[in-house]
Amino acid sequence: MLPSSHCCSNLPFTKTSHSQMVLCKNHFIEMIEKRVRKSITKYNMLEKEDHIGLGFSGGKDSVVLIHILSSFLKKYPDSKLTAITIDEGIKGYRDKCLNLTRKITKHYQINHIILSFKDLYGVTLDQIINISQQKNFSLSACAMCGILRRRAIDHAGKGIKVSKIATAHNLDDEAQSILLNIVRGDSKKFIRLSRNPIQKHREFIPRIRPFVRISEPEIVLYAHAKLLEYHSFPCPYAYSAMRNDIRGFLSEMERKRSQTLINIVNLHDKILDLLPNTEIMTIPLDKCSKCGEISNKIPCPVCKLFDELGIEKSSLHQ
Repeated sequence: MLPSSHCCSNLPFTKTSHSQMVLCKNHFIEMIEKRVRKSITKYNMLEKEDHIGLGFSGGKDSVVLIHILSSFLKKYPDSKLTAITIDEGIKGYRDKCLNLTRKITKHYQINHIILSFKDLYGVTLDQIINISQQKNFSLSACAMCGILRRRAIDHAGKGIKVSKIATAHNLDDEAQSILLNIVRGDSKKFIRLSRNPIQKHREFIPRIRPFVRISEPEIVLYAHAKLLEYHSFPCPYAYSAMRNDIRGFLSEMERKRSQTLINIVNLHDKILDLLPNTEIMTIPLDKCSKCGEISNKIPCPVCKLFDELGIEKSSLHQ
């Protein structure tokens, strides 16, 4: 006889961490998709005529997101989804998964754009890391890559006139970002980390993160349940990120005290609700004198990074 906490008479597939409800595969899939829809609604992430540019690396998170979003957007015939893959130029890593991203986007019949650091900046991430190591540069590989990837995705998004950019950041990523901003004492980023797609400037493309309430283990399990193929090799530079320390701490806390991650996100929501919208929107913006991009820092982070590394401006657009 099945326990009373079992969802139905189907074979058990997993157990929820918070309620200890035993779910079959179909009810687990339904739960995840319903929670994604609720997040999209709660944070007003989508409109019926949106052109979404989806940051698509081919990893588990972005593969699950392209699967769910492509299905969800079928209800909105005036909407459009384009996958954007950034090739950082990491030998033996990114080049191996580009064929997979092409295969997946072809399967879903989604337009696919690939933009490389080499084409946009004139150098690969491998070359940038090599220069930074020679100079004993203070920023980690992940920090530098993050700065350049954000600009690259924006550049690609503007080129195809997307209205929003969707990223596959999950609940774990969201809680880590909140705690990172606290540890760093960065009140501005803490406030700006809104889950609502805020248009801070007409030249900025709002970001949406539909997986903010889906944990990393749940995403892995969903990919397994749906038999989704994804790139599973870790980035060779990931070890250098300060985020790893926060990730380890939060993973242990979540293991010992279920709901830790969602509690952090919920508390952050409540804090932002207490602030006037002007507090979130009031960010001094100006055009970078070097590249002309709108930024809250002058020079912008990209130009500042290349200046400090001693990479000539002329090489950025070769």
